[in-house]
Amino acid sequence: MQRLSLAEKDRQLLGPYGLQTLDLSHAVRISLARGEYLSRAGEPMDELYIVVSGKAKVFISLSDGKELLLAYFTQRGIIGEIELMTDALTTQTTVQAVTELVCVAFPLRVYAKELKRNNVFINYVAKDLAEKLAQRVVNSAITALQPLETRLCAYILQTATGGVFHEKLTELAGVMGASYRHLLRCLGKLCEKNILLKTPQGYQIINRRVMEMYAGDLYVLK
Repeated sequence: MQRLSLAEKDRQLLGPYGLQTLDLSHAVRISLARGEYLSRAGEPMDELYIVVSGKAKVFISLSDGKELLLAYFTQRGIIGEIELMTDALTTQTTVQAVTELVCVAFPLRVYAKELKRNNVFINYVAKDLAEKLAQRVVNSAITALQPLETRLCAYILQTATGGVFHEKLTELAGVMGASYRHLLRCLGKLCEKNILLKTPQGYQIINRRVMEMYAGDLYVLK
């Protein structure tokens, strides 16, 4: 993770959040490489983040060790607003970069009180949380009714970098709620159908159009 001074374009981005007049001397620009963690569930909650660019996945860990994917962030959004509004001392979710991820970080020890007094920011947070809740209800309903192949295609489309999917399959099985053996069978079938090609770097998407058809509504869910 790199931490740099804010650029002018970062400051301009903060306008819709009502933060353009905020003293930004303590805010920083952070950049994460693919696979790096922005936060882990249970760790101290020190900062609030506004996404500048890139994509991250947000998930929770269940008591049985499995992970449940909650959402993706793509070039917009706030990370840490729930913890801010509930005065949580630790993070509630784990956030991992899927691509290079750039955010503006606000240390809460400096900004928490001021953010809560900012009506424009609070209204943005309320709207953002309402939209996320509504979308997750829809996501959960659709996902629960879809077979592994559909969910897997949607996940690969969301997380592939340069057309290549190369996440750890043992972790992916947990996220998909499937056994490792079932996951391998499903990947094998996608290769047999010439949708994926297994390479030393991972699974390359060779027929994106068909994969999008298999993913259906799940691919467009946020």
